[in-house]
Amino acid sequence: MTQVSREQIASFRYSLIAPVVSRQTPLSPGELGAYLREVSAREYEIPGSTRRHVSVRTLERWLAAYRAGGYDALMPKVRLDKGNARLSETVIARAAELRRARPERSVEQIILLLETEGIAEPGSVAVSTLARHLRKMGLRRKELLVTPQNRGDFRRFEAEDVHVCWQADFQHTLYLPDPNRPGKRKKAILFAILDDYSRLIVHGQFYWDEKMPRMEDSLKKAILHYGVPEQLYVDNGAVFSSHHLKRICGRLGIHLSHSKARRPAGRGKIERFFRFVDTSFVPEAYEAIDSGYIETLEDLNEAFQMWVQGYYHERKHGSTKMSPKQRAAQSTRQTKRVSEQELHEIFLWQEERKVDKAGCVSLQGNVFQVDDELAGTKVQLRFDPFDLTAIQVWQGDKRYADATPIDLTRRYDHRVKQEVEKQATELFTDGISLFKALAQKQRAMSEGLRFSEGGEAQ
Repeated sequence: MTQVSREQIASFRYSLIAPVVSRQTPLSPGELGAYLREVSAREYEIPGSTRRHVSVRTLERWLAAYRAGGYDALMPKVRLDKGNARLSETVIARAAELRRARPERSVEQIILLLETEGIAEPGSVAVSTLARHLRKMGLRRKELLVTPQNRGDFRRFEAEDVHVCWQADFQHTLYLPDPNRPGKRKKAILFAILDDYSRLIVHGQFYWDEKMPRMEDSLKKAILHYGVPEQLYVDNGAVFSSHHLKRICGRLGIHLSHSKARRPAGRGKIERFFRFVDTSFVPEAYEAIDSGYIETLEDLNEAFQMWVQGYYHERKHGSTKMSPKQRAAQSTRQTKRVSEQELHEIFLWQEERKVDKAGCVSLQGNVFQVDDELAGTKVQLRFDPFDLTAIQVWQGDKRYADATPIDLTRRYDHRVKQEVEKQATELFTDGISLFKALAQKQRAMSEGLRFSEGGEAQ
């Protein structure tokens, strides 16, 4: 079993127990048993298995393992007796025909038919092995069978307290002058994380793309500022469905959950925030862009932070009847905190590489030297994609000396190059009404002045 397969299994196991282990408040009597029975009654696509259900006893074992050893304890043990069980092309091809002819057939039924036809020797085909081949060919039952969509009623949902549930998403917001093509404009994309209870924007930032490192950057900043939430609620996009994000949430004790496909109503709060951005922030931002006061991504992010902190967080929300800042301040809940160093380790990327005979590995166009004893074996590299000067080398649970760069021509990966953060400066001068007012308000608040309803300092 590969490391990737072990990670997938651990992610699945964690997803079932996450609502319990991510809780930062005690469970009421009987609540745990009721939840485990409810989870056990559902059907799942279980990685590496053809089973569809998980027993309560199994869930209890996973809970105990996680509490004793954390996320890594949910990974299957590495077998020391790995063999070379392979299926012939004839067996695989016939199994595919049997599945296509009758998609409802289980893997066990297909094996029985293969043995009856004399194509496979009795006991020679493992259920997990054949299931893996069918899955790779896109022949899972779930993919072939057409089932009616669940059209259940929608329920209004709100988290019970601040930082229990965060909603996050990207928005294609507006266009800025393209830094590489004079006279052209380029799309700026906003990533925002909203606290479900208070409606606080725990972090929001514009980027040039919506790739994984952008989401990681914002999530890390939000956690450093506000602590670890119990739940992160997102859509089914590739960034939010990655195993890397699942691993991060598993190690932090966050319950990662996704809205149902084509049913975004559950993420209504973040969608409403984006609509408010369109009507309140974007027109003012375009005026500033046209006037030349917002020219760069850094300018835009500084303006957005002024708008969030000085206007959105201070404005009464239509549903809660109080501002996000006021509602958050009313809570006495203490969130779990993680040190910056620990958070850095958790967010490291992980990739497998084959070490060549000279004890070298390549990563994103660079060459690194590892311990000579690792030559010819596979290793796992853990690294910060923003900085390739420090590469950890792991094999199983053992860490070796960090990789030594031989050819570090690309010190920072161009795909995920971090935008240079601009120091706080005076961006806005006369002529930009909203942003000028917000800048003045922030300066006055830092000097301890009180503002009237009209925005004038007293």
